Amino acid sequence: MKLGNWFITLGVIVSAWSCSPSENIVYEEFESVNPSGWDWKEGKSFAFEIEDDQHFYSLINGLRITTDYAYSNIWMIYIIKGPGGFYRKEQFQITLSDNIGKWKGKGISNLISFQSPILTNVKLKKGKYTIQFFQNMRDQELKDVNNVGLQIIRGQLIL
Repeated sequence: MKLGNWFITLGVIVSAWSCSPSENIVYEEFESVNPSGWDWKEGKSFAFEIEDDQHFYSLINGLRITTDYAYSNIWMIYIIKGPGGFYRKEQFQITLSDNIGKWKGKGISNLISFQSPILTNVKLKKGKYTIQFFQNMRDQELKDVNNVGLQIIRGQLIL
């Protein structure tokens, strides 16, 4: 009987831990990509607001592809705009598979998810921001990309 109670207690603890959202995630959203292909000109846009400028922040790009995706990587561009003329544009790459073609992301069925930090431990002023993601591959319409997302995590206190 004690062993059964231990399993029940362990199950409740694991369920509560896995279902509770992280207190440090201040923003998380995904946008769907056109099923016929993600066009170069089709930016995925996210708007968020920073209300606490006493912490560092990390911005993480989320990406969901199918296992039919043709390449081992993806090149993307982000453009972020914010208060006081804040502007930053950079190209970045996400390596999606290893040298033998094994996906590096986490997957269920034929959908693979990736997270890639684009800005880490940055100071952001209070205010409204927008960020856009564009694919920057050689294909004008990139097939088998399902979703593009953004996650913002509040880091440690600025001293």
